[in-house]
Amino acid sequence: MGLSKSTLAGLRVFSPLSIQTNDLDFLEAMRFETDGIRFQENIDKKVLIDLLLKRTKIVKPKKHLPSKTTEIKILFDGFCDRLDKTLMIRNEEYTIEDIKWDKIDEFCNTLRKIERSDDRKVRWALYYLWCQGKTSISLKETEEMLQGFQIKDISKIIKRILKHEVSSGLVAEIQGDILKINHDREDKMVWHYLGDEIEELTRHSPGEIEKEILEMIDEGSFSATELSDLLTIDEATISRTLSKLRKNEKIVLSSFGNKGARYYTTNCDNCPFGTTKAACRKEALSFIIKYFQDYFGVDLTAPDFEGIEENQAILRIKRIIQYAKKEKDTKLERHVSEGLMNLFGTVVDKTLKTRQKKLKLSDTKLNNEQLSKLPFLFSLGMYKGAQMSHDMVSVLVKSTENITQAEKMKIHNAMSEHTKQFLRFTSVKEK
Repeated sequence: MGLSKSTLAGLRVFSPLSIQTNDLDFLEAMRFETDGIRFQENIDKKVLIDLLLKRTKIVKPKKHLPSKTTEIKILFDGFCDRLDKTLMIRNEEYTIEDIKWDKIDEFCNTLRKIERSDDRKVRWALYYLWCQGKTSISLKETEEMLQGFQIKDISKIIKRILKHEVSSGLVAEIQGDILKINHDREDKMVWHYLGDEIEELTRHSPGEIEKEILEMIDEGSFSATELSDLLTIDEATISRTLSKLRKNEKIVLSSFGNKGARYYTTNCDNCPFGTTKAACRKEALSFIIKYFQDYFGVDLTAPDFEGIEENQAILRIKRIIQYAKKEKDTKLERHVSEGLMNLFGTVVDKTLKTRQKKLKLSDTKLNNEQLSKLPFLFSLGMYKGAQMSHDMVSVLVKSTENITQAEKMKIHNAMSEHTKQFLRFTSVKEK
């Protein structure tokens, strides 16, 4: 399938340096900040500029746009002129019209993919220069086009790209520091030789897609939509692959989710990895049991796992334990744990605060739709901590029988105002 016509047009009009300029900021503002205005036939440019400034303040507080409104307007007008040439919008003096939102979203996604790969950046530079009319592209021109990206050995990347695409049909060669593309200037196939590899969604081989899916659903059950999101492969391709794997009895339907979504796991009775159900379970349990003995001095046996019927669940536990063994005191790991604690802790505190007046005793389990979206291990720790804290405070409160009523009410008020709102349910009664 490759890149769409609109995305190819965008890569012809915008240069690779757009990733380092405000062009990408404008695109992301149009993608992420416009849910409330997408139904409008035309949009005032000032509205979009305000949305950009709001997004920049929240997402990129250290990145500064020009302070003068006139300078920002000039930048945005230039961006709109370029976007107009891709036919994704029609640019007017004060408004933009005929907006193709889905194409803008797709183009924005593509630029983010390019940003994560040096190979894609080099491909874009070659494609852009070819579209400017150059059939002979020097290494110096390519390096200038990618100035600021700090890409190592661009020459080596060009040779690797050439080797791959020549085998696909591109007629080109390297002479010294010059890449010569021996195609007619009107030959649109060159666009696809240089551009299609940028779109990773459609460049997986069928075998690679099957392998990635099987590896994931061997440790859990996933729907086609979830696999598409996690593997960044279009859902139609995922669905076709799932149908093939199910037909070959490599996977089975495990359950239905919300709105009829189908969830699949690997078929243990016809293991796609060539092992038996008993051998797979035995190997995983041996790893888990040894871990608990070595790290905690806890002796477990196979009967301790009888309540876990699915091999996939056992394999998932094994994978979690493998990560648990990783060193946690490195700078990176500390930043990860602190970041997650702050981010998800904010979600918990905010959720409890907004629900404070509606809480009932049964809600002390903190089981609601928003909190259920937290990562499993985080929510498991939170529930366990909430239970232990609640029980501990209840014991402390019961030991206050001999203190004055004023002191009891002081404790009661402190618990009612505490950010951990489940403490409100401990029993301190007024007389």
